[in-house]
Amino acid sequence: MTATLEADHKLTLPADAIAQGHLTQGMEFTVAVSPAGAIILRPTRPRQKSLVEHLRGLSGLEINQGREQLGPPIDL
Repeated sequence: MTATLEADHKLTLPADAIAQGHLTQGMEFTVAVSPAGAIILRPTRPRQKSLVEHLRGLSGLEINQGREQLGPPIDL
């Protein structure tokens, strides 16, 4: 497979590479160049949502923005 670098610095990847890599429009990539000159493209991972962010997305569930003080410790 070959790719083409255009005058405006856009890189056109072959359709087979896009399908095999499960790539979609708008994906971002980390670019690395090896000492031998190989150019490596790696899809960046989107930031993972925290548990609180997931819970805030649920309808009917209200989570306060601030932190509430906990009561005194209990003996078990």
